[in-house]
Amino acid sequence: MEKYSNEAHEIFKTIQIIQRWMHNRFHSCFTDKDKTKLGHDLTMPQFHMLVTIKQFEPLKLKELSEYLHVSPPAASLMLDRLVELGLVLREQSLEDRREVQIRLTSEASESLKWHEHQIISGIRELLCGLGEETASKWVDVYKAIRQYLISVQNNKK
Repeated sequence: MEKYSNEAHEIFKTIQIIQRWMHNRFHSCFTDKDKTKLGHDLTMPQFHMLVTIKQFEPLKLKELSEYLHVSPPAASLMLDRLVELGLVLREQSLEDRREVQIRLTSEASESLKWHEHQIISGIRELLCGLGEETASKWVDVYKAIRQYLISVQNNKK
């Protein structure tokens, strides 16, 4: 594994820079008008929770906490805030009345679409800045990474 140490370090540093850049862009795209329209300013962990709920809904709290790699009490606290914001519903399961299922509200779905659009616009801006040839290579690498990770995940099941 020593063979890829320098490359791994470069990728790590680049990922950190990309995350900071996207995080700053994510928060700078909020104008007062946007905040009024959305009714809130989501934190990155809240956004991540909404994306996870969207991907796997309906979810139980235990499942959500496992996907997010946090304790159920920590997930519950964050979930309470999203319920207060009107973005998430806790509903009693029809199959098991003791079970609570977590779902997005229509407002959350709209908010996620808006946020995803902002992120995709940022990525598009980044790709334009890289130029066509480098952007194409980068996309090819990401496709290969995605395929590899999917195969690794499937082999763990």
